[in-house]
Amino acid sequence: MKKEAFNYKGAFGQPIIIREVTDKVSLPMGGARLSRIIIFAITLFFMWLFRSFINSIGALMPGLTLVLYLGVPFFLSGILLKIKANGKQLHYFIWDYLIYLFTIKIGKKHFANDQETRYLRETTQFDYDSNERKSTNVN
Repeated sequence: MKKEAFNYKGAFGQPIIIREVTDKVSLPMGGARLSRIIIFAITLFFMWLFRSFINSIGALMPGLTLVLYLGVPFFLSGILLKIKANGKQLHYFIWDYLIYLFTIKIGKKHFANDQETRYLRETTQFDYDSNERKSTNVN
């Protein structure tokens, strides 16, 4: 019997989908992605922090407040899930960037040949002396 290698990247790369809340309540359209629910909740929380501004916009038309609090997080979560930065999904890209920012950029670490250089803290300035380099014309 010959063993075959199976690539699990496609299987494990599928998003987590919530299809049923309880035994009697199921979500429409085949369910909702867990990442979209989390982004929806985070966006709704930030909108709640600025609720005085959102409510002042919502006061322009009756029912606009409900559309703002439900529609904006819904469409924004859909847009953010479609963005691929450097071939990664957005939340992985932001996580990697924050790790880079706090460990390397703010820590002011310097690297050479994939290793941290320890005693290179000041910049090196090379002086150019125009008298050293004279052009020779060959005719």
